[in-house]
Amino acid sequence: MTTRIMVINNSDDILALFQKILATDDCQVFTQLFLNSDLLEVRRIQPDLIILDYYVGREGVGWEFLQLLKMEDTTATVPVLICTTAVKLVQEIAGYLATKQVTVLRKPFGSRDLVGAVQAALQANTVTPPASYLAGQNGPVKQ
Repeated sequence: MTTRIMVINNSDDILALFQKILATDDCQVFTQLFLNSDLLEVRRIQPDLIILDYYVGREGVGWEFLQLLKMEDTTATVPVLICTTAVKLVQEIAGYLATKQVTVLRKPFGSRDLVGAVQAALQANTVTPPASYLAGQNGPVKQ
């Protein structure tokens, strides 16, 4: 069975990089710019995981989209991996994020960090509700 990952970011270059890092024979990667993001596309793709950019200066965009995802019955159970530099904010709401199947990867990160965080988010979703992760250069670290 092919894993379907949807990546939403504000940069075509970053989206292309995610595609290059994550796409394999058993993993399909769908990319979308934030300004074109809506739940219709999420419902159409039915991803196993959504990677969402949550960047300083525009947190409202990522937070708003995350709220839409988690409020909509058809998308509420899709796990989300947030990529962010807003570490303090994420730590403040870590408990809430964990209850909503949201894990976190701290920017900047390497390709191995990304792959490890994606695997952890997918595995956590299949076994038990995921704990919040704050990943750094050594991979996911349980908060």
